[in-house]
Amino acid sequence: MSIQSFTEKAASFAPNPPKVAGLPPQTPPEKYQKPQHLPSRRLVRNVLRTRLEAVRQLANVLYELEEKDVQLSASYWLADLHGGEVLKASAEHEAIPEWERPLLQGRRGGREVIGYLRDRGARLGSGKLKGHWAATSDDDGLKSGNESH
Repeated sequence: MSIQSFTEKAASFAPNPPKVAGLPPQTPPEKYQKPQHLPSRRLVRNVLRTRLEAVRQLANVLYELEEKDVQLSASYWLADLHGGEVLKASAEHEAIPEWERPLLQGRRGGREVIGYLRDRGARLGSGKLKGHWAATSDDDGLKSGNESH
């Protein structure tokens, strides 16, 4: 195989990119620019800040459940085991064979659920969130001159 025939075949496999794209052949090739990534320090700070906010909101919801003693849906066996109320099956479910019936539902009080969680070591809102560096950071991902990745 001659060099001339090899070059013609190679040109058919790898055409000129500007020509294929419909650009004039004099178009200079584009220079690749590496995308800027968020420095890992900022990424971790944003993740921790979001996590702290989620902890605060969860604590608020749990305090509200405890304060109002809301009735919560629960599985029948948990409601039965922890002194909740097991709801009886409706009359239409009684006519269905037992293996086709949906499972019974139960209700538990919000105070009882929060007490259960605390008995097993849950600390609701007791963490020091105000002075935490991620909670007080006002970093929005803007790049400053003295930071590196």
